Amino acid sequence: MAKTRFFRVAVEGATTDGRAIDRQWLLDAAETYNRDTYAARVNLEHVRGITADGPFQAYGDVLSLKTETVDLTVGGKTEKRLALFAEIDALDPLIAMNKKGQKLYSSIEIAPNFAGTGKAYFVGLAVTDSPASLGTEMLQFAATQGENSPLAHRKQDKANLFTAAEEVTIELAEAEAPADPTTGLFAKISAFVDGLSGKSAPVSPPVPPSPPVAAPEEGAQAAAFAQLGAIMKEQATALQSFIAASNQRAAALEKQVKGFSELLETTPAYKFQQRAPANGGNPDTIKTDC
Repeated sequence: MAKTRFFRVAVEGATTDGRAIDRQWLLDAAETYNRDTYAARVNLEHVRGITADGPFQAYGDVLSLKTETVDLTVGGKTEKRLALFAEIDALDPLIAMNKKGQKLYSSIEIAPNFAGTGKAYFVGLAVTDSPASLGTEMLQFAATQGENSPLAHRKQDKANLFTAAEEVTIELAEAEAPADPTTGLFAKISAFVDGLSGKSAPVSPPVPPSPPVAAPEEGAQAAAFAQLGAIMKEQATALQSFIAASNQRAAALEKQVKGFSELLETTPAYKFQQRAPANGGNPDTIKTDC
């Protein structure tokens, strides 16, 4: 779905059943509308379909409402009247119809006493191609019919009313601009690379200098890279020396450990006593030469 700009959907004044839209109803609608309480949808000619198929499907959702005072020409005179503006989330079929010049007018359904709160509430928005029918002929005809009005069966509640149709132009809200590649991580990486090559990273879009500053000479860049190469070579040599010395110390330590191990193998245990030679225990015993 696509979010639209605010557009006018009702003005205080006439309705399709002979009543007049009270100024307070529009103020209440803008104040009380909350999608968590009741989400108003966009339909075709105030007909709520029972399937998701056209033409009487839903065409979007009403997101928010606001009121403004507008200049309205009535009977050749300009009057100040309160108008209600809506912001909707429009489905693709509604946008396509509007671009083809179809269903260019809107009419709202408003409940003067919503859920017994004593305040008016916005319960639906319809798009139509019959502004004259809803605003003049149908307005006069329906006003004489009472509960037999041809529009009565389209209302959620018989106490609700439909407003005269207002011309509408659906304009989509601007999408958010993409992130600026000169900021954030990309900028940090660029600054690091430029630093290695002797360049300075710009912190803002470049402005043509006056007088022009010459670009860094190739010789200066070559010298910088040569210096960097010498530093890296020096570090590599130092690393090799450190590795060689470490290997020598490791070899010496290994030799010491081996010698210590051999010494342990030949050293008697603590409090060890050598056993006397076995001679039978009697010095007078005659030894036999076997």
